Amino acid sequence: MRNWLFVILLVVFLLGGFLLVRFGLVMADSAVSHVEPTVVVWLPITQSDGPLSGTPTATPTAVVTAVPIGTVVAAVETDPVQNSGDSADDPAIWIHPTDPALSVVIGTNKDAGLGLYDLDGTEIQFVSDGEINNVDLRDGFMLEGQPITLVAGGNRSDNSIAIYKANPETRRLENIAARKITVGLSEPYGACMYASSITGKYYFIANDKRGDVEQWEVFEDGQGKVDATLVRNLSVGSITEGCVADDELGDLYIGEENVAIWKYGAEPDSGDGRVVVDTTGSEGHLTADVEGLAIYDAGNGQGYLIASSQGNDSYVIYRRENSNDYITTFQIEAANGIDAVSGTDGIDVTNLALNAQFPGGLFVVQDGDNGNENQNFKLVSWELIANSVSPPLSINN
Repeated sequence: MRNWLFVILLVVFLLGGFLLVRFGLVMADSAVSHVEPTVVVWLPITQSDGPLSGTPTATPTAVVTAVPIGTVVAAVETDPVQNSGDSADDPAIWIHPTDPALSVVIGTNKDAGLGLYDLDGTEIQFVSDGEINNVDLRDGFMLEGQPITLVAGGNRSDNSIAIYKANPETRRLENIAARKITVGLSEPYGACMYASSITGKYYFIANDKRGDVEQWEVFEDGQGKVDATLVRNLSVGSITEGCVADDELGDLYIGEENVAIWKYGAEPDSGDGRVVVDTTGSEGHLTADVEGLAIYDAGNGQGYLIASSQGNDSYVIYRRENSNDYITTFQIEAANGIDAVSGTDGIDVTNLALNAQFPGGLFVVQDGDNGNENQNFKLVSWELIANSVSPPLSINN
């Protein structure tokens, strides 16, 4: 009898254990099925195989993408440019030195000159100086012993460098070119500026549709005007326009429209060595044309490189530092009575707080299709862009 009782207890014990294990596995499986996986995507990080030659080769590197293509909306649009057709092109943001709310967006009308716009989009000045295609600026240039904001652009009307200072009292541009400074390019198509943290010197960089690049040192002539001298030549390979220089890190980014974004050294003695940041086509995140480039300063040498991917009406964000890892892509959709943005040429960005609409910085883009009106520029809150990404991008005021 005792033996039979022992056998019965043993069977009950084993059966109970089996049921407990089985139930636990089912519960664990149910819990795992509700865990969101981390998405890891293999993206091509490419290196050039030598200065100005060959085809970049891809090396797969595992990175975690922030989000897929997202959307944001513009808070403000500027008055349309005066000329019809493809006229608006490149913006630059001038930060007012004493009152950021009085800052100005300078935008090129490549058929006529430069428009200056208040932060509510109202045009407050137009400089009729010719076919200025791209414009850029730098603070702290010393003129007659005083720091000024130096504004420069490439004038296709006479193949020259247009040079101005921004007057903080009038919020207007004043021509301070010492003479007609003629470039050696087929035309000054794209343009950007560089202020060296190494030497303290300032430079104007222009490029053309053949892929040729000239770097000019700009300097005071001793009579209250600004002159320039050619210090460097580069050949990118084919049509270029968008460019931006990183003053702190000493990098120069140039967009070869149908090919890639290239990173060079920005010092005049840096030579022609380069690496590729990203490419067009199936191996990259860009859709030709590669257009405007801009840098967001997040502090301590960090931040973001932003590119206009004109072919799919989007903007691509990369790390500013190290190997410029890809972060995300976004578009600007219609809202607030403002149309969606498409076909963007030039862009610019600032990290500084400006007013209640732009407390975390400002991103400005040219809009290639403004509906029934002439082209214009759209103003987007950087805070909105930063918070549309997960995890959010930096906001550095």
